[in-house]
Amino acid sequence: MTENNGTIKLKEVTKNYPNGVAALKDISLTVQTGEFVYLVGQSGAGKSTLVKLLYRELVPTSGEITVNGFDLQHLREREVPKLRRTLGVVFQDFKLLPKMTVAENVGYALHVLGKNNDEIRSAVTQVLAEVGLEAQADHFPDELSGGQQQRIAIARAIVNSPQIVIADEPTGNLDPKTSAGIMTIFQRINDRGTTVIMATHNQQIVDELPHRVVEVVDGQIVRDEEGGQYTHELDNNA
Repeated sequence: MTENNGTIKLKEVTKNYPNGVAALKDISLTVQTGEFVYLVGQSGAGKSTLVKLLYRELVPTSGEITVNGFDLQHLREREVPKLRRTLGVVFQDFKLLPKMTVAENVGYALHVLGKNNDEIRSAVTQVLAEVGLEAQADHFPDELSGGQQQRIAIARAIVNSPQIVIADEPTGNLDPKTSAGIMTIFQRINDRGTTVIMATHNQQIVDELPHRVVEVVDGQIVRDEEGGQYTHELDNNA
């Protein structure tokens, strides 16, 4: 493990699946500390594969990846949890634990890290206030709306103050108004210096909250533009 630094670096990365599909083809990308990057493209372009490589859900067929100072090519399996403790990951389908309350879902990672109850309670209270769910702390996920469940997922991702937050289609199942609220939270996270990389095919959020845009088409980066807008027609299901 090396010093955490909030950066992401990919050099000539290729990912082939066993079925012969080349999901990524010789891509290189650098994300600096504190950047907000949209990873955009149609469904099947390779966005989710790239995201999964960043938190070591997948390993590349070839190339080099460094995330938060970790060399992912040479990272031993027992060190993967160390990498993931420096990251916050937000999924489209939330991945909440249904038999745990909101507070328990958010605090679970801290419990695994061995934090004491007072530390967990304080951190959970603070982060739930940040996402506007302090009144729902004792509710269960299935008692809440989709937008509220996504806020829980974000709270869980940031409760340990990660230097990088990775989000894979975080507004994919949400209506436009709810999506706008979710994006406001991500902007606040980024404003305090956290690196954010977000995979999305939602044209509206990219255009309304401009940041660096990295566009992937057929497994290759075809555009990398600061403050760019999405240039293709997308499935805008916000």
